[in-house]
Amino acid sequence: MPGSEKRELYQEYPQTGEDELAHKLAEYLKWVIVNKEFLSGTTTRDVHSKTVATLKAELIVEPGLPPELRHGVFREPRSYPVWVRYSNSFQTPRPDVKPDIRGMALKLMDVPGEKLLESQKDATTQDFAFLSTDVFLTRNTQEFYDFIVAVNSGFRSGLWYSLTHPRISLNLLKSQKRYANLLEVQFFSATPYRLGELAVKHSLKPRSGRRSQIPSNPGSNYLRDAIDEQLSREEVYFDFLVQVQKDPHRQPIEDALVPWSEELSPFQKVATLRFPKQKADTPERNHLGEHLSINPWHSLPEHRPLGDVNRARKSVYVEISRFRHERNSVVREEPVAGPDFFDAQ
Repeated sequence: MPGSEKRELYQEYPQTGEDELAHKLAEYLKWVIVNKEFLSGTTTRDVHSKTVATLKAELIVEPGLPPELRHGVFREPRSYPVWVRYSNSFQTPRPDVKPDIRGMALKLMDVPGEKLLESQKDATTQDFAFLSTDVFLTRNTQEFYDFIVAVNSGFRSGLWYSLTHPRISLNLLKSQKRYANLLEVQFFSATPYRLGELAVKHSLKPRSGRRSQIPSNPGSNYLRDAIDEQLSREEVYFDFLVQVQKDPHRQPIEDALVPWSEELSPFQKVATLRFPKQKADTPERNHLGEHLSINPWHSLPEHRPLGDVNRARKSVYVEISRFRHERNSVVREEPVAGPDFFDAQ
């Protein structure tokens, strides 16, 4: 997208052929899924295949927010029960010590209002998706498709792609990190979303400044162990932040590789995410994490996803989720929080 083109605040600029490209990407990702080795007998996701932990949480909306931020789930001071899925993004599950981009997905429950996806418009849930990096892997969907094809076409193809796409390769290298405890990591939406009429990015920032050390002899699931140990003895808090677009060129909606300057537009707190004390590592939690469906388009209109990457996600996520659940013979359904949500393990 040429930087000299006129752009306006909060506006998208779709290109021709986006629907066809999204369909092609979904079909290719299904091919990737079919050709994986499923040692557990479960068909995993195309990316974010390993569930690190599935946790109960509560999102508490701040009182006294300015009018321009009071939209959607932030319209009034109240709380929502939440399922949170932490994940490693690599295409196949592997030990936690491997450098990777990590995911943090929120599924709010008891959310009234019609949702954007026609097939789930009456559901009472709202999804938010985050990464451990503040930008996406590629600038747009075409670059992501080319990248996925390259890395799944053999070593030489992947190497050639990395050499001929230095911006993407450098971003991937910087984004893949090792962590001691994901409860100590700040997460970002990486792509923009509506907040009423505004365009914003989201972030979840841990309130504690604690920084643990990676174990000297880490087990394959040491990140889950660290979360389980911490939540067995104390509650954990994150601040839910939004960053409002202030400059349509320096903070573009259609280029997902450009970080939005915090100097130009600081993050503002809109809610608190509270993790109560709980047992995180149970067969039931791990099963739920494998079959939970997260789609940024499973959303109120006030939080509509924006930009090229997000527009492709709409159909791709729906198709991949349907495909995976059918292969696993699992019914896709949205969770409901009963009155004993925080009491029951």
